[in-house]
Amino acid sequence: MLFSLSVLAVSVAGPASAYDKAAFVPPKDKALVVFIQNLREDQAMSYLIVDRELRCLAEVGGREAEVAEMPPGAHTFFISGYRTQRIDMELAPGRTYFVRIFSYERAVLRNSDVMPVQRGTESYMQVKSWLTGARVTKASDDPCHGKTIKKGSRRMVKNIMGADVDWEEGDELYHARYSLLRVDGFTAKEIDWF
Repeated sequence: MLFSLSVLAVSVAGPASAYDKAAFVPPKDKALVVFIQNLREDQAMSYLIVDRELRCLAEVGGREAEVAEMPPGAHTFFISGYRTQRIDMELAPGRTYFVRIFSYERAVLRNSDVMPVQRGTESYMQVKSWLTGARVTKASDDPCHGKTIKKGSRRMVKNIMGADVDWEEGDELYHARYSLLRVDGFTAKEIDWF
């Protein structure tokens, strides 16, 4: 009897579902951008995502996939962790875009980076595995969403200026690495394949 209850408990609980695919299907007239932070080493780290006006879009951390609904068109965001990185996006309606945020060892310190998921790259095939174990949240529910960053804003402005300088000094390869094009977004049918 105890064995039967144990088997039943395991079969009912099953493996923890990492996400609901429906969370990544955008409205027809909007785009979704999903910021994924999935490394166990980064569980205590939060990454702040802001726009040019220092308005917070989201704060992502603790193995999270934060979904932001966006109007189609051009957007520039700055993702700040151990360093600040600029990404440019050209979003199409009805598509979902993914950006992986992660850190890595560098000498004695950790550094952070971002990886916009681009069609035709290895990252495009890895999205499903990056979402495994991540908690899915909405940027609109994030406590910082829409608020202007005040605390440490001088430092944030300096970091954004540094990210802009990196962008201006970067070559075409650099720009391509930190950009998302309209075609890079997943369609609803592709989301269904997850």
